[in-house]
Amino acid sequence: MGTKSRAAGAAVLLLGLALVALVGTLVYRLWPQHGLVPAPHDWTAEWQTDPPVVTTIPGGLLETATIRMGEDFYKSDARSWWGIYLGNTVSHVQVAATYRYGVPLADAGWQIVSRGPITIVVAPDLQPSLPVAIDTATWREKTESGWARFDKDEQLTALRQSISADLETRARDARRVALAREASRRTIGEFVEAWILQRGTDEGFDPFDATKVYFADEVDDALRGAISAARSMPAR
Repeated sequence: MGTKSRAAGAAVLLLGLALVALVGTLVYRLWPQHGLVPAPHDWTAEWQTDPPVVTTIPGGLLETATIRMGEDFYKSDARSWWGIYLGNTVSHVQVAATYRYGVPLADAGWQIVSRGPITIVVAPDLQPSLPVAIDTATWREKTESGWARFDKDEQLTALRQSISADLETRARDARRVALAREASRRTIGEFVEAWILQRGTDEGFDPFDATKVYFADEVDDALRGAISAARSMPAR
């Protein structure tokens, strides 16, 4: 009886200690904490960043147009094993991107001919500014694994890592460049008109009524002839 009594007493004691620990934990969790906020962790020592790289743009860059649009990125991977369909893992990211286009001011391809009422401008080819900017506040993503697949997180990570290069490819896409071209044409026309008006006749430009802007890839034989004829016209 003595041994059983001691065992029962020990069990009651352990149970009591467990209850006290549980109650103490609940009180600690629920009681308002004052002055116990942990200091923010400094990740700097673990995540080393590259030093800033500052470069010059010889002659400067005239930014002529921007395009903001929502972009979608997909990655899909269906798999089978010995004729058994294992499912399709699919990931989707959506984010708003801002494409910026411009022309280098120091490019030797610039041509400005002002003779008579028309000023003809040939500007260098339109170029995208890279990398493309994204609005992280609009970032949305979703991923789902196939029924016998467990790789959705890896696929989503790979998709995230490919977005920057994909945006650069899209920035050079002819359809987006075409969207920016007309707006850029107007920007260049306004820039050249303001420049000519500021320079006046000191640079040999005549008064003009209109400005026609072309890009280097639009120059054909007819335009070359028009430029040559404009240059040969006597000043008014």
